[in-house]
Amino acid sequence: EIQTNDSISHGNQLNEVVIQVSKTAAPYFLRRNLLPNQELIRKLDDGGLLLACKNVNEMEVVPIVQYWIPHLSIISPGDIQDKMLARLKRYLENN
Repeated sequence: EIQTNDSISHGNQLNEVVIQVSKTAAPYFLRRNLLPNQELIRKLDDGGLLLACKNVNEMEVVPIVQYWIPHLSIISPGDIQDKMLARLKRYLENN
């Protein structure tokens, strides 16, 4: 199944979004699911987590990741992390 950037930018459902959580924020995400359709992929050696959000819309995930900066980052699909960083950079440059 191939997804074009078009389908992602129009906010279609994504099969899976993988998010890395720092060890500082990990206890909050282990205590309860703070992300939509959150599943634990694995605990990392440094105390962080790899989480998956299954069948979600980009806009269900990005605002939560932004709220938790610098403790969360989107590992895949990579273009979502890139777009989020570009938006934040524009915001910082214009304020």
